[in-house]
Amino acid sequence: MADIQEQVSGDVSEQTMAAFTMMWDAFPSMVMLLKKDRTIVAANKMARDLGVKPGIKCYELSASTGIHQGCLGTPAVEEGVAKRLVSYIDAMKQVLDSYWVPVQGEKDLYIHFATDITEYAKPEMFPPEE
Repeated sequence: MADIQEQVSGDVSEQTMAAFTMMWDAFPSMVMLLKKDRTIVAANKMARDLGVKPGIKCYELSASTGIHQGCLGTPAVEEGVAKRLVSYIDAMKQVLDSYWVPVQGEKDLYIHFATDITEYAKPEMFPPEE
């Protein structure tokens, strides 16, 4: 695993890797440090405990073969501005508050995380009951 981590993070500064760990390891939801091409560079403790490993594409975590439809990673990196999307995820029956945040000083690198806000969501966020 150390070899994969080293290979994936080779063009990311040690300072950025250390800052990611310091800032995100205690966060209670999965957080990933990603390259623009969706390769996972690092993951916080929660994500690592769930088996997330550097070197794979983030969309592979959901067995997808391509970038997720609502992913805002590319525009976040290209515009240099954080992006946010609040959406209902039918497969999980959850409302997620998702963020894509470009990392200053690093080319084509961003942080991605989502938090479950289902209990706080407005009724209109949910699909109509059948």
